[in-house]
Amino acid sequence: MMTKSISSSLCHSAAASLLTSKPWAILLGGLHFMASTAIAQAPQDGMTPVQQTKQLLVIRKTPASDLRLVHKLSPATLANDNASRRLVDALHAMLNEYPDVLKARAALESAGHDVNSARGARWPTFKVGTSSGDAQMRQGTRASYTTVNAEVRMSLLDGGAIGAGIRSAESSEAAQSSALYATRQNVLLDALTAMQELQRFGSKATIAAESARIIGQLARLEERRAELGAVGRNDLRQASSRQASALAQQQALESQRLDAQARFTRYFGFTPETDWLPQLHVPLQWMPANESGALQAAENNSTELQEIEQQIARATAEVERSKAQRYPTLAAVVTHNRDPKGVLYADGTRYGVELNWNFGNGFELRDRILKAINELQAQEAQQEAVRRQVRETTSATWGRTMTGRQREVQLAGAVREARAAFEGRRRLLEAGRGSLSQVLDAQLDMQRFMLEEADAIYDQRINELRLVRATGKLLPSPMPNQWLGLLFAQQSQTPATSSSQGLAIASKARLELSPKSPAMSTVSTDKDLNSATVRTVPTAQHLRLRLEHRLATEQLSLPQNQIKTTTAQW
Repeated sequence: MMTKSISSSLCHSAAASLLTSKPWAILLGGLHFMASTAIAQAPQDGMTPVQQTKQLLVIRKTPASDLRLVHKLSPATLANDNASRRLVDALHAMLNEYPDVLKARAALESAGHDVNSARGARWPTFKVGTSSGDAQMRQGTRASYTTVNAEVRMSLLDGGAIGAGIRSAESSEAAQSSALYATRQNVLLDALTAMQELQRFGSKATIAAESARIIGQLARLEERRAELGAVGRNDLRQASSRQASALAQQQALESQRLDAQARFTRYFGFTPETDWLPQLHVPLQWMPANESGALQAAENNSTELQEIEQQIARATAEVERSKAQRYPTLAAVVTHNRDPKGVLYADGTRYGVELNWNFGNGFELRDRILKAINELQAQEAQQEAVRRQVRETTSATWGRTMTGRQREVQLAGAVREARAAFEGRRRLLEAGRGSLSQVLDAQLDMQRFMLEEADAIYDQRINELRLVRATGKLLPSPMPNQWLGLLFAQQSQTPATSSSQGLAIASKARLELSPKSPAMSTVSTDKDLNSATVRTVPTAQHLRLRLEHRLATEQLSLPQNQIKTTTAQW
């Protein structure tokens, strides 16, 4: 009853405004009339009629209260939320701890060490050594010696070789970072695909089991008719063979489901229970608007293209470093020698500058430069090949996604018609106007279409996952909070199914009074509460509600001088 959900503050405000209007006596009588009916129809436990009247007639200072829909939590909803949270936590853990991800991260850290080594070439180098042996003296005698040498060397000019080496190492590190990101995307896609495959085979196994159960029921009915001599046993044998075929198909699908379950466990680290996994839906905001937008997003966000670009930068730096080796190098050197006997050196420190120009044999340096140039050309050709592959994959995935939607719709209609045909054949059989063979054929068509529909549904979800993987929306960088949770959130349905699901949701909802929600619509009534006008009240969820004023029939026996109460019911 509406009178039991009106808050005390709402009533207080209404009375304060009614006293200032002209027909205040009529409205006050109407409120008293409604409160008396509520007290007579729904008394609360432990409350006297006076307390109930006070609770219903407390007045609020605002003209109307805002309404909002509050969804009731059911055990199924709580279980679904728990499953979604566990899946999201497992996905986050997998993105950091899966073996392929750990391997790619180790390669990235190794490349980081190469960068540190390349940058350290600019710093001075230290060398300490010792030597001992015999030396021929000028007097013609030989003397033994033992020396200790210490040297500090720092490169001053190198022709750009050190800078090129640093750029090469940094490009290699960036390429490894792109490879790590691509590995995480691929692991996430494979894990979600494994989850869809598990749900696919579970759904198909359930369909096969249900088909076997239906055929078993039909076979039992036919067996009774055969025992009575009404029909022969040929249709019964056909039903038995169909049932055995359905059971065999169920076992085959169950075997495939167990394989998919093992693959799921490999990625997520736990084994799910039957019908425990929530349904996955790719959010609409992740999907590209058209094919050209998908191709553009794929080229901008492709980790493969980013990796090959870094490889090209590394090859370019290697060419520069090879060419820099043609120039002379200049280094500052500080050397200190310690020879206690003075056989080779006199004790002291030497400061100097060394100029070196390594010509080699003339062919080695030329071949090294040509090799670096050929590597650069190969990486540039690979970049074009990767770009074409990305465009091909994105275009093909977009086409499969668009045709998959139509396939899903058509198969849904086929299943609906096949189910209607099966029910019609079964009713004819029950009326004695059909044969079991016709019913079994209709049931086989329905089962086949249902299996194809399950394939179409999960193929479409996998294609959508591959499309958002290609466009970079599956795992953006940086990833916002609760991003992966959107995959398991309830999505808006198509217009064909939204009405029935909307009614189901509305049946689980209740109206509350919320004085702090200005986004909701308010309820207003006519000044004359005795009028039979029905007011339509829109809420923020666009649910059409009607406030109907009705006379309480059990109050008609009251004396004429007593105010009659009305009830307002949603």
